[in-house]
Amino acid sequence: MKNTNNIFVKYNGKEDTQISYCKNKILCIDEYGFITDKFVNSSVSEHSLKNQWYEKIEQYEDNYKKYLKSIKILRLVRLGIPLTLKNTIWKIFVHKDFLYNYKTLKSQENEYAHQIHVDIQRTFRTHYLFTKKYGRGQSELFNILTAFANFMPSIGYCQGMSNIAGIILMYFPEEEAFELLVNIVQKNKLETLFDKSLSKCNKIQLLQIELFKLITPDVLTHLDDNGVDLSIYAIGWYLTLFTRFNIKYVLRFWDLFLYLDFSIFLFIAASILKFFSNFIFKLKDEQLVEFMGKIDTFEMDIDEIIFNSVKYAKKFNYLNYKKKLN
Repeated sequence: MKNTNNIFVKYNGKEDTQISYCKNKILCIDEYGFITDKFVNSSVSEHSLKNQWYEKIEQYEDNYKKYLKSIKILRLVRLGIPLTLKNTIWKIFVHKDFLYNYKTLKSQENEYAHQIHVDIQRTFRTHYLFTKKYGRGQSELFNILTAFANFMPSIGYCQGMSNIAGIILMYFPEEEAFELLVNIVQKNKLETLFDKSLSKCNKIQLLQIELFKLITPDVLTHLDDNGVDLSIYAIGWYLTLFTRFNIKYVLRFWDLFLYLDFSIFLFIAASILKFFSNFIFKLKDEQLVEFMGKIDTFEMDIDEIIFNSVKYAKKFNYLNYKKKLN
C-alpha cells in the first residue's frame, strides 16, 4: 500500500470552497453549478412543474409507499424533477436508514486513497464545488469515497465512482451524500457491478444486446458490419451510472433511475442508440468508430429519450429485465 498519510492530510485541510478568478475576467455559474464565461438565465419553464411536485409532496406527506406507486408520479418523473427539489425527491425515492459511524469511516485510511485522489482531480473540475484543488468540495468528495470504501469493503473503490458521488454531492450535504450513495448501491444490488471483477458487466452486456435486437436491430447490424462492438463503449456508461453525459441529461436519467432502478438504464441506452440511428447509418468504418466513442458528448432531445425509455420499458416488460439483472 502506498503511503497515503500525505493524501489524507491534503484533503482534510480547512480551506473553503473557492473559485479562482482570472484577473480582469468575470466567471459566471450556470443553473447546474458549472463555471461559464457568460451569464445564463435560469429556466422559467420549471415553475409550473415545481408547483406540481409541491402538490404531490404535500398530498402524500410521509406516506412514501403510496407516493411511489402513484401513476401521476411517474408522469412527473418523466417530465423531470426541478433542480431545487432534487434533494427532497431523490431522498424519498431511495432513502433507507442504516447504521454507520461516518466520522470513523471517513477517517480510516485504506488502500484506495491514491486512486481516489487521482480520480477526484479529473472529476467535474468546472463545477464550482470541485474547481479548487483540495478545496472543500474535493475534500468532501474524498471523505465520501473513503467512507464508502471502508463501509463496503467487498467493493472498496471502483474507477468512475467519483463521478457518481460528485453528482450526489452537488445536491446533498456531505454525510447525506454518503448515505444516498450507499442506498443507491444496496437498493439496486450494484455490489457485483463495482466489485473487483466487475462481475455484473457480462449480464448487462447480454441483456443490452438483447434489447438492441428488439428496438434497433438495423442499427446493431450496421455496427456489426463495420466491426463496431457497441458493448465496449456502452459498458462505461453503466460503470459510471450514465454520468459521462452532459449534466442536463444526467440529471434527467437519474430522476428516472432513482424512481425505478438500475435496469432502466438498459432502456435509456436503447433510446439513445435509436435517437442517433439515422446519423449512424450515414457513417462507416473509422468515422463510425470515432462517433461511437464520442456519442455521449453530442446534443440530443432529452425529452424524446426519456419518453422512449419509458415506452420501451412498458412494451418490453421492464420488470422481467429487472429480475434478470438481479
